[in-house]
Amino acid sequence: MLQAKIKSMSVLVWLCYAFFSAGSVFAEEEVFYLDPMIVTAYRYDADDGKSGYYKMDEQKLETGNYENALDVIQELPGITLAARGASGGFNAYSSVLLNGSDRYVVVIDGIRSNWNGSSYNDFDFSTLPADMLSSVEILPAAAGAVYGNAAKGGVIKITTKKAEAGVKTSINLETGSYGRERENILHLGRKGDWSWSIYAQKSIMGDYSSARHKIPSYENTENADVKITRSWGDAADLTLSYSVFSGRYTSKVFTDKNIGTEDSENYVKNIFIVNGRKTENNVSLEYERKISNTENNTFGIYRRCSQAAYDDDPKVNDDRPWLLDIRTEGFFDRYSKQWHAKNTLTAGFEYYQDQVLDYQDLRANINDRTLISKAVYIQNEWQMDDEIKVTSTLRQDYNSYAGSKLSPAAALEYRPSDKMLYTLSYTEYFAPPKQLMLFAPYGDEALKPEEGKVYEFGAAYTPDDSLTLKASIFHRNAIDVIAVDLSLLKKDRRYANVAREKATGFTVSAAKRFADNWHTSFAYTQTLVDIERKGTAPVAVNIPHGKLVFDLVYDKDKYSAMLQGQGIFDQANGRGENLYANNTYWVWNASMNYKINKNARLYFKVNNIFGQFYSSFDKSSQVLDFDEWYAEPGRNYQVGLNYTF
Repeated sequence: MLQAKIKSMSVLVWLCYAFFSAGSVFAEEEVFYLDPMIVTAYRYDADDGKSGYYKMDEQKLETGNYENALDVIQELPGITLAARGASGGFNAYSSVLLNGSDRYVVVIDGIRSNWNGSSYNDFDFSTLPADMLSSVEILPAAAGAVYGNAAKGGVIKITTKKAEAGVKTSINLETGSYGRERENILHLGRKGDWSWSIYAQKSIMGDYSSARHKIPSYENTENADVKITRSWGDAADLTLSYSVFSGRYTSKVFTDKNIGTEDSENYVKNIFIVNGRKTENNVSLEYERKISNTENNTFGIYRRCSQAAYDDDPKVNDDRPWLLDIRTEGFFDRYSKQWHAKNTLTAGFEYYQDQVLDYQDLRANINDRTLISKAVYIQNEWQMDDEIKVTSTLRQDYNSYAGSKLSPAAALEYRPSDKMLYTLSYTEYFAPPKQLMLFAPYGDEALKPEEGKVYEFGAAYTPDDSLTLKASIFHRNAIDVIAVDLSLLKKDRRYANVAREKATGFTVSAAKRFADNWHTSFAYTQTLVDIERKGTAPVAVNIPHGKLVFDLVYDKDKYSAMLQGQGIFDQANGRGENLYANNTYWVWNASMNYKINKNARLYFKVNNIFGQFYSSFDKSSQVLDFDEWYAEPGRNYQVGLNYTF
């Protein structure tokens, strides 16, 4: 088995080298840097010294040796992950919450990338390899005014790697626990007016073990991503991007059989192993033009497709227990004008349509349904003086099922000194029903959109270059919250506008550099979501009472290392015991890197160092036990070699 793995990895390396080595003859320099920052509306993404703003930069991404974006985001403040274990393919079902909400906006390289929804999470972060990422950022709700209509929880902003000069190729080979095998290659280059990036990855993982028992699982995935940019000096850039993901999975799943009356709560477990498959392909074309020194315009068109299914299984009577085929396509235009040094106006429009081409599960059968969304917005930013900046936004949304909404937003920044910054913002949001909520047999096409208001306040204190302290708090009011109405008999339950919601949360954080080689950070978050009708909103039950993330980073000469901890306090949030494998726990990971020479890096990572038995998914309404499905992996390792030339 080991010889076979080594042989397959060697063949992949040889093929990759043969394919990309031709490009290396064009190398002129060995200097690399990221694209210059583009001026965009609402400058939260321009300064990580602001409260409510948190970032995983390229140094931490490399030192931490993450596998995909899902691994990255759960290390950031405000993120709650409710995952059904690590069973193959079920990353798509991981419930990712930002500031206590599953309605947020994901932006990748300036383009909104999460659609209005299907039966699972709107954006599958596990399909985005971490090796492609330059940074991952969390922005508050006020930053979403120009990005989308449902930034209830905020914005997750992802930037991928780009090259500006020279040619660079990086090959990564990795193995580890659970039959892990991962190989990838990243090629970045620029020659004259052309620049490009090419990425390819293959990843395999088998059965995994919790801290107690082995759990059957298998996944075999492949990624490919290509970006090509044509530049006309500093005047314009045209970028074509294409990415594809393909995965095959074997997972343990279950259905339940009612052995009593319609409202009986007695079930018999019907557990079976199922083979699944998933593909995604995304294409976009973006044209950015610098009209003058004070004006720029960006136009983009995109198309995103996702197909997923469980294959037929002889143990299941249904021919297709689950099938999903959805597509989103649209375009946008954004114009920015700096009238003078203290005033910038940004305006734009967007249009996209979400299509359910085919969806089936044990109850639903949906075909050829379309949601159309349109929006126009205008934003004005005034730097009143050296201390005060005011940003105001008006956004008009129209949804083909949910109607229209005019949403204002306003933000105030007050900087009494170079060391202190206060922020205050008010945002109204508009969250139309997702496709499944409308079209499924348990949906309702008469659903109202969820609407609400978000108030945010924060302070950041930077006494010197080595220390940053932040504190932020938000309060959110929502009406017409959409959830399954549990007051009905089980056979009659359906999505409805069931409740009002009030949510309040805060985060306190500190980042400290002790010396040139040592720095650390921590952030503690508490979020309380209070639903008017208890038990109706599935989001609220997945939020722990408190979450603390901590990291310690060392970097000197040939060595770098990161110790990372995540503490969960009262996972059930006062609802009692035995809803999770552990109610309060810590999980620690450690990653170590050794630079063999200027081209080669050897790394070793241990996840869940102390073998903590834990889960992040509430099993109160399920029939499987933690050891059968929900437990997260116990202690495991990965070792890899990265070579750059």
